[in-house]
Amino acid sequence: MSESSGTELASEYSARIAQDLELNTAEQDRLATEIAALEERLRALRENRVVLERLQQALTPQATASVPGTAGTAGAAGTAEAAEVTDAVEAAVPHQRTEPAPHRADSAQPSPAGPKPSLVEAVHTYLAEQREPRSATDVAEAIRAGQPGRTIKTTVIRTTLENLVARNRARRTKQGRAVFYTLTAPEAGA
Repeated sequence: MSESSGTELASEYSARIAQDLELNTAEQDRLATEIAALEERLRALRENRVVLERLQQALTPQATASVPGTAGTAGAAGTAEAAEVTDAVEAAVPHQRTEPAPHRADSAQPSPAGPKPSLVEAVHTYLAEQREPRSATDVAEAIRAGQPGRTIKTTVIRTTLENLVARNRARRTKQGRAVFYTLTAPEAGA
């Protein structure tokens, strides 16, 4: 009787172990699915945090030191990156005006330093002075340097250059993904 009860007991334990293994596998699958979902949510929250921190830095440049997780934890290389990001964001986002905007009638009067050339004239003059093709960024930087009181975006310069190309007053050349502009041959000599 001892052999038959030992066989029954082994069979009972074997069935119980098989059932426990099935439950264990099902629980592991359930937890793995939950973990994957939580990891995806965590990744999305981290991406949102980066976007929100950049927006906060853009809206309040002084907030770079007060943003948790950005100050004091990145080290020297991180602060250089943070400074670059802050500079890029500040350049992209205009600051709030501290003075009221002048009325249209006031802005039509020439400034005491003399009238500024139109943007088309300034771009045309700059290209005429150059011996090599220039990118829109190069042209924008030169115009900004020549007219420090004037705010000019690179996209406006690019549009102006494209208008000159459309009127056959300038020529566009591409080198890879970069686009360069020069004056057309007849006007370059003039």
